[in-house]
Amino acid sequence: MGRTAPQPRDRRGAIANALYRCIREKGFANTSLKDIADQAEMTPSHVAYYFENKASILEYYGAAICRRNTAEFPSLDEPDPDRLIDQISTFCMGEGQMSAGLLGVIQELTGLAVHDPNLHAIKAEHAVVWREYLEAFFERAQPVSGLSSREAAHLAHAMLIGLNTNTLFDRELDREMALQLFRNVLETLTADTTD
Repeated sequence: MGRTAPQPRDRRGAIANALYRCIREKGFANTSLKDIADQAEMTPSHVAYYFENKASILEYYGAAICRRNTAEFPSLDEPDPDRLIDQISTFCMGEGQMSAGLLGVIQELTGLAVHDPNLHAIKAEHAVVWREYLEAFFERAQPVSGLSSREAAHLAHAMLIGLNTNTLFDRELDREMALQLFRNVLETLTADTTD
């Protein structure tokens, strides 16, 4: 998820990228269709040809960014559990994975999804895909005693979301520290099978 927005070579993608830039600059609520059109170097009527309103642009953007993110998950075929933990941690929190601007846009999208059924469905599906991926990791790596793979996946996902969010607001928590903390979470939730 290191890039700012989906990069399709079509008008819809250009409009979605324009919305992303507008949200970064002044937020979704303060962005008008004209602002998006200006950013996309189009007229508002041209933007309206592709999207009914700015909410439909946000839905398109949200779905695209979620698809891209899950398509780039590290392979679970890595035989060394420590190396796999490192790959997953780096994917989730590593340098260049998610800029503060993208995190801010995702936070705004998440807030809007609470009351928007279409955005809610997109975010809920994305959460399920994440949980299933992490559950598959824990089925392979074995969670600590007392936790099922599903429970460990829920905990890891909650920590991932919390760390990403807190890097926006806690000046002491930078991406490098968040990466190390998330790696520690995965290690702590994984049974030590070397005994």
